[in-house]
Amino acid sequence: MIGTTKIPFFGVDRQYNDLREEILDVTDLVYASGQVLDGPRTKLFEQTIAKMTERKYAVAVNSGTQALIFALRALDDNIKLDNVLIPGQSYIATVNSVLEAGYDPVFCDVDPISGIMDLNTIPLHSSNISAMMYVNLFGNILDQERLITYQEIFADGKIPVIEDAAQSFGAYYRGVPSGKLGDISILSFDPTKNLNNYGSGGMILTDDPDHAEMCRSLRDNGKAFAHNVTGTNSKMSEADCAQMLVKLKYFNGWQKRRTEIAEYYTTELDGYVELIPIDPNVEHAWSKFVVHHHSRNILNIDLADKGVETKIHYSIPLHLNPVAYVNNDVGILEGAEQFSRTCLSLPIYPELEDYEVEYIVDAIKQSIY
Repeated sequence: MIGTTKIPFFGVDRQYNDLREEILDVTDLVYASGQVLDGPRTKLFEQTIAKMTERKYAVAVNSGTQALIFALRALDDNIKLDNVLIPGQSYIATVNSVLEAGYDPVFCDVDPISGIMDLNTIPLHSSNISAMMYVNLFGNILDQERLITYQEIFADGKIPVIEDAAQSFGAYYRGVPSGKLGDISILSFDPTKNLNNYGSGGMILTDDPDHAEMCRSLRDNGKAFAHNVTGTNSKMSEADCAQMLVKLKYFNGWQKRRTEIAEYYTTELDGYVELIPIDPNVEHAWSKFVVHHHSRNILNIDLADKGVETKIHYSIPLHLNPVAYVNNDVGILEGAEQFSRTCLSLPIYPELEDYEVEYIVDAIKQSIY
């Protein structure tokens, strides 16, 4: 050990300190221009993300949650939705978006180690499922080959799929970028994400011009459709988009650093904690580095005492959250419940110094033995 230190879980302040001059310069240019919404920076940011994810259209909105709601409503414009299949383990926005869009969630269990949707547990009796929303948890990606097979289970054919790529921007499945792997995909630019805004932000990605037009209308109170559909005010500002364009210049380097840290954790912590296995078809984005331990709560407290901040993602499975209102009985989704009891997220961001990563590993080893 190198002595007690304080290692925060997030490094937003460190990132800002590195980029401060560039961020302030572009922000000043935006404000001085007088064009603070719906301007050239927003358009360029959308075009850049669309190109990176190999999509025809990208629509920037004010959060990943709003992106999910708009994606559902865009699908509903063509295929009337009813029940939406979602995983039992994810951030609360997953179920909230389904409820806010006016649909009913149907829960699928997850693998107890990875937290990724377990397609073997899709409730086959739910023949009225009209859409699937899967989550690429922590930067991982759902097995796409199996997904294609399971899509045929419902409605005697393919059902529309929303790829929640909020945590997996920068990941790939067999060379295909996350954000390309659904009929509609969404991103989040929450401060905790790999590509992060200082406030909030999100994006809908699609190859369907009708879906893109609907999402643009929904973010602007239905304006594009002469206000014949309800909408809201859900935009990223020009300053936000300008700042994100600055960050994109560094994104590949940040991803490389995240991978270096993840590989060090994987090598050094093998045998001390249970690690999430990675599909060889997946190039992981490492939005989070999650481990499992049977005494997770004790480990969490002990690491805090040693100056290492960790987080629990997520402590309550979605089906047990009061907002879910259906299937909220313990034992319904055993994989999701087991995951919640043992998961622990370690700091992983590009601004971590090597000595800090080594300190974290050393602290875990001392805490366990």
